Amino acid sequence: MAESCHYHASADASWQCQPCQRKYCSECIPGSRANYQGLGPECPLCRNPVEYIGASNGAKPFWQMGLFYFLYALKPGPLVIMALAAGASLLISGLGLLAIVALVGIVALVSRYNLLVIERLASGQLEAPGISDALDGNSAPLFLKVIAMTLIAGFVGYKLFALGMGVVQVYAFVLLLLAPAAMIVLALEHSLRAAINPLKLLQFTLIIGWPYWLLWLTTTAVSAAPNLFMAIAAEKLPPWPLGPVIAATTTYFYIVTSAMMGYICLSRQQKLGIQADPDDDNLFMEEEAFSRARALADAQILMRESDFQAARQALVDGLRRNPNDEALNERYYRLLLATQDKKALRELGPHLLDKFVQLNRPHKAAELYLATEPVPPITKPEVRHALAQILYQQHKYQPAAQLLNNLHKENYPQLDAAYLLLAQVYIDGLNREDLARKLLQFVRQKFPDSPLRSQVETLRKVLNSSEAAN
Repeated sequence: MAESCHYHASADASWQCQPCQRKYCSECIPGSRANYQGLGPECPLCRNPVEYIGASNGAKPFWQMGLFYFLYALKPGPLVIMALAAGASLLISGLGLLAIVALVGIVALVSRYNLLVIERLASGQLEAPGISDALDGNSAPLFLKVIAMTLIAGFVGYKLFALGMGVVQVYAFVLLLLAPAAMIVLALEHSLRAAINPLKLLQFTLIIGWPYWLLWLTTTAVSAAPNLFMAIAAEKLPPWPLGPVIAATTTYFYIVTSAMMGYICLSRQQKLGIQADPDDDNLFMEEEAFSRARALADAQILMRESDFQAARQALVDGLRRNPNDEALNERYYRLLLATQDKKALRELGPHLLDKFVQLNRPHKAAELYLATEPVPPITKPEVRHALAQILYQQHKYQPAAQLLNNLHKENYPQLDAAYLLLAQVYIDGLNREDLARKLLQFVRQKFPDSPLRSQVETLRKVLNSSEAAN
């Protein structure tokens, strides 16, 4: 089961910090390695480099991926390897002395490709490597190491004959059990010494645990498939296509077993100490988006850890680069509320509320305004008007009236609209028709050409009708 992010329980962890014992998701550590300076992504708490665990943490258990292994060997890279193996089997019979060279070459390439499959899957790369990836100059050295492993195993077995057939049989059984481990160690470390070290192989099996024995059973069964196929093909096919078909089929099942070996390493990636890299092509962010995402993430984490000073600094740094970002401004305001920094709320609150109005987010400004105790002193008449409009719609009549009172003392060009709104507040919410009549009379006198004149007259008629009815 995948481990969750420490700060987002519904998200799988992608990074971990060993010193802090914290696991983070991609929202906590945004962007790619290219977005960070120095050693790459770092822990928001201790600033030490974090380790990528996304591929292994999101991996399903080995035994749930059966179809994946068989489909993996049918991707373009494996199909090319299979085609080369089949083609080589056709050419070998007619090449004479060159047949041995061709045979060794294709076997070396296939061996290198299978080891590369293990290596790539173990690091979290689920796409099969291409043929060009196998032509990296390591085919011959690794093939020689595979041959050396075989020769060393045979030599040890030969020496054990002196101890009796029972010992040799036990040795052969142990070799069979540790064969997958030896291939995996060779693929990951490229070291012959490590691949033939029994202690190293035993340690590997212990790290993998009981799934290793499931791996051994499945790879043994799949490796036997080519022999079964050969027996069937020998009866059904004419002689000339028999070689290519067997070569392609054998290569296919070898790639399937290699995929199994690689994936089981992926599922134990952290315990095996395999360093994996994220898919940076899909994670890279432009500088502005990255600075915003990082500031929001760092601030949230630091606030959860009650390090409010560091959280505030992270938001200030983010706002320097993105002064008009709504999320950063809101997070900063909520940090001031959380810390009950009344001085900052009194000094910065009006500016931040003005920012939300400018960003056409008056509902957010009204929400934050009501959450502030005491309410910040708003001096800009356009901000007071915008907040009052939202508060009136939300039936918050008293704070709306307080914002609009005495607005005529300001040089506000939309005073007629503001006082018409205040009259509606008095009528609908505060039961002060007397004050509403005075306001409407004031608007009629001061703004005779107001485009709101018809609304003013309509509201006066409503008040007169109400008075007559009483």
